[in-house]
Amino acid sequence: MLTLDNLRKSYGGQTILDGASWSMADDARVGLVGLNGAGKSTLLKMIAEQIAPDSGRISRPQRTRVGYLAQDAPEMAGRSVIEETLSALTELRALDARRIELEQILAREHTGPVHDAALAELGEVLTNLERHRFYTAESRAEALLFGLGFTPVDLGRDVAEFSGGIRMRIALAKLLLTEPEFLMLDEPTNHLDIEARNWLEDYLADYPGGLIVVSHDRYFLDRVTTRTVEVSRGRLTEYIGGYSKYLVQRNERFAAELAAYQKQRDEIEHIEAFISRFRYQASKASLVQSRIKQLEKIVRLEPPANIEKPPAISFPVCERGARRVFELRGGVKKYGPLTVYDGIDLVIERGARIALVGPNGAGKSTMMKILAGVEPLTAGERRVGDGVRIGYFAQNLAEGLDYEKRVLNELSDAAEGMTTTEIRGLLGAMLFSGDEVEKRVGVLSGGERARLALAKVLAHRNNCLLLDEPTNNLDIVAKDTLLEALRRFPGTVVIVSHDRYLLNELVTEVIEVGRGLAIRYLGNYDDYLAKKAAEAAGPAAASAGASRNGAAPERNGRSEAARRDQNAARKREREAERRRESAARARERIEGEIERKETEKMTLGGIMNDPSFYLKRSDANEVIGRYEKLGREIERLYAELMSLERGADDAR
Repeated sequence: MLTLDNLRKSYGGQTILDGASWSMADDARVGLVGLNGAGKSTLLKMIAEQIAPDSGRISRPQRTRVGYLAQDAPEMAGRSVIEETLSALTELRALDARRIELEQILAREHTGPVHDAALAELGEVLTNLERHRFYTAESRAEALLFGLGFTPVDLGRDVAEFSGGIRMRIALAKLLLTEPEFLMLDEPTNHLDIEARNWLEDYLADYPGGLIVVSHDRYFLDRVTTRTVEVSRGRLTEYIGGYSKYLVQRNERFAAELAAYQKQRDEIEHIEAFISRFRYQASKASLVQSRIKQLEKIVRLEPPANIEKPPAISFPVCERGARRVFELRGGVKKYGPLTVYDGIDLVIERGARIALVGPNGAGKSTMMKILAGVEPLTAGERRVGDGVRIGYFAQNLAEGLDYEKRVLNELSDAAEGMTTTEIRGLLGAMLFSGDEVEKRVGVLSGGERARLALAKVLAHRNNCLLLDEPTNNLDIVAKDTLLEALRRFPGTVVIVSHDRYLLNELVTEVIEVGRGLAIRYLGNYDDYLAKKAAEAAGPAAASAGASRNGAAPERNGRSEAARRDQNAARKREREAERRRESAARARERIEGEIERKETEKMTLGGIMNDPSFYLKRSDANEVIGRYEKLGREIERLYAELMSLERGADDAR
């Protein structure tokens, strides 16, 4: 049992933990959640004995090993990836060296006290080495590294060749290799692609020890945790279940606390009004004194935590661009001998919500750069529709910030058509609140600068957003705020993200890139996975069916077969012409309907962007509901239109 008793911790006058108490079983699987700065990382560091509490006590079973993964990449150099990973077993290697010494002693001393002592110690050493699976360490290390996305060639490369994000994967592999009784993981998925996240989820699901994890990936939390502990106002509150169940329970608790708080506040206001009204009337003196005593006895409730909703993101009103936002024809992209794309054709329509997916190195970021015009095609053609204004977010955009400016000024100078209130709201949604907007850009962390760069992209009058990992430095609340904003955004969104919740809730198309191709799938990320699974099963099933059925024997002569083929060909041509005419009429009808609905949606978007929208409109909820319904209808129409166009292509 791990037990925290009345922990207190402050930094520079700010209280992080204030009498926090909690306990967990040795095999519990806990997700630690809370707003940025609530104290999640501080708590993990105290449990891992990296920092000490100001007061209070942490108790855990004796001889229990705690493994801690911090957010920052450790310094590594001078060893290969596999050697660096195996270096985590320093103690076991020392124990194995002692084994060799003991065996040498036994080879010299066949009897006597020295022999007996060496034999007894050797038994203990071998037991420890076997218990910690030392002799399978190298194969286990390779399995861990492969699961985290390394290739066999990578294992021999110097760790200094890799970025900080990849070194974090090595640090995670080192920690998992040691198999501690308690794992403390602070944002372990930050630098993992979807495939590596899926692997880590499966690995942790079978992990025999205890687990405490901080993560902004709600899918990950739901997969690997069975309890959730919220850090808020310096205290810890436990909920049963993963993140999704925690949200339900927290909202129920919030509603109950808010109702009790409001009821008490109304009661206090009623008593105070009575006292104020009759304080100077002699005939009411005894009643006033009674109310004053009643007021003094009330134990006042604090307002529920997080009673204020995070600020929403308001996009500047943008003009509508052409129906075809991007068009690639015969697109080829090469880097020296490496071919990333080999003659791809791709059309992206106005209002599309597209996710680019594929393994690391498949070309997702390259595609974003091509669409943004940052990288030219090696061959082929890129067309951008008239009136299309592109907002492109990439992590290296933070390098272009003015480090001498204040955060507020840096965004204000770039914002188009936004009020000061809207600019501050956007900064708040990007986790810059209060005095933080007055910080100089130069003192911000890398993650903070990335959030500011994202805010600058969102503050322009763009009608097309190309977002490459926009949520990497956002907590769950900020991710939800961005998701809601992107849902309301009237333009086109193309996104690369490893956040599966975002991909499921936002996108309506998935484009898989890799092997020089770009293949389109309708639906969200889960739909894409289902279709990929069906494709994987399909060829095998078709092959099995063919082998069972065999080839049909030819029953007629060549001349009769030729006449039959000619008649069938003429019939197919007539049918194809009829389908083309029908498709043309249907396409014209759908395009007209899309035009009408997008015009109405754009009008509603302008109304909703009014800062006083909720004050002026008594039908605000109806307007929002109509706006969202139009978005769904337009997405359905675009899907229908693309289906028609694919059918026409097949017919041709």
